[in-house]
Amino acid sequence: MTKIGYKLVLGFGMFIVILIAHSVLGQLTTDQALETHDRLTTKIEPAVALLNDIRTANKELYLLVANKVIDHKNSSTSNRIKQIIEVDLPYFISNMVLLKKSLEPTDPRNKNIDTVAGYASKSILLIEEINSLLLTSKDYEDPIKIDMTTDLLNNRLSVFSTEIDNGISFLLRKYKQELENKVAELSNELQSNSRFFLLTSLLFIGFGVVITYRNTRAIVKPINALMNSVRSIQEGNYENKVSIKGNDEFSMLGTAFNQMSESLKSSFDQINTKNKELEQFVYIASHDLQEPLRTVNSFTDLLEKDYKDKLDETAAIYINFISQASHRMSLLVKGLLDYSRIGGNKELTKVKCNEMLDALKDDLSTLISTENATLEVGILPELGVYKIEFRLLFQNLINNAIKFHKPGIPPIVKITAAEEKDFWKFKISDNGIGIKENQKDKIFGMFQRLNTQKEFAGTGIGLAHCVKIIEMHGGTITVESEFGRGSTFCITISKKLI
Repeated sequence: MTKIGYKLVLGFGMFIVILIAHSVLGQLTTDQALETHDRLTTKIEPAVALLNDIRTANKELYLLVANKVIDHKNSSTSNRIKQIIEVDLPYFISNMVLLKKSLEPTDPRNKNIDTVAGYASKSILLIEEINSLLLTSKDYEDPIKIDMTTDLLNNRLSVFSTEIDNGISFLLRKYKQELENKVAELSNELQSNSRFFLLTSLLFIGFGVVITYRNTRAIVKPINALMNSVRSIQEGNYENKVSIKGNDEFSMLGTAFNQMSESLKSSFDQINTKNKELEQFVYIASHDLQEPLRTVNSFTDLLEKDYKDKLDETAAIYINFISQASHRMSLLVKGLLDYSRIGGNKELTKVKCNEMLDALKDDLSTLISTENATLEVGILPELGVYKIEFRLLFQNLINNAIKFHKPGIPPIVKITAAEEKDFWKFKISDNGIGIKENQKDKIFGMFQRLNTQKEFAGTGIGLAHCVKIIEMHGGTITVESEFGRGSTFCITISKKLI
């Protein structure tokens, strides 16, 4: 067994001894009380349950009979009445006879049991009489029979029901009084026997606490040291090392942890190097691709300008296609270049979101004016974010919300924010064309377009920018949309950016 295992066995063993002693002493001091309690539950609780069942059946029966007199069409009412008077009440009456046998002959409850049983029997006979008067639907049209049944219901059955209820109330009070007396006796017995038990328990517990404290401290202290080192590594400090003295398993774990930390630092450095190389490659490739595209654009412009009169209509169309394709390619390369630059600024800045959006509205004023768009902005927070990327995030989302509007309907864009425990949740809603259900997951991919270039201009990279920016801010982006009825983009921004 390991050294930590010996400590745990010693600590838990002491508590097991305490529990065994606790159980033995508890058994010795409560045997008599449990014996009294058993007698109590076998005598009083069944009686109380029986009385409550009779009371419930009595009230239900009166209401059912009253309903039967009024409405003959409800067959379920007649079936339930039959169930109660033929099965339930006879069963309850027979049980009350047994209940009476458990009481002393001089007990005043005997008289009330006889009263309840007697009125229950009378109720059965009276309801059978009412049933005999109202057998068919024609009986309900006979005013004499209706008057007779109403009189039986109001002047006799209601009296029987009230007497049954009063008798049960008296019996329940008596059983409750007996229960309180027995509980008081039980409490006195427990109190008189518990003092010795309390003193011995305190002695064992005190001894166990001392041993447990020493063993727990020997275990918890190195665990806390490991936890602090884990948090430090989570924050990016891979130089942190844990120091645990001793020669037990925790010291071995500390050594393994330090080796893991060094391995993580080496891997993280390699990943950073590869990422920088990849970013540099994308930047160079994107930048170098612009040069041949500019050459293509220049020569197509020269062809259109210098040889316009010498080219037939088909050649002019071909040149136009080349010009448009090279222009789109230029936009795609620029989008890729912009994507590679996202995250270059790693400095967190306090940004007042409302002021940022006011400035953004000025920058988008031409688009907003051209499309007759409305921008409704709620009260937004002040956040610590990467300023340039954060502004680009909202610029892309607002630009999309305005661009993808329904023809003839001015776009309306609403921006709100709500604070959660660990993040801020922003919603950007519009009244545009919406997104089909099977296309919601597709829109966040690189160069993914849901519409043709002829319908809506663009490169299909804007939302990919948004995803990358939100990942920088420790958040998520989702979309809720109904095709033809607008979209709502939900984004979260972490409060604990490092």
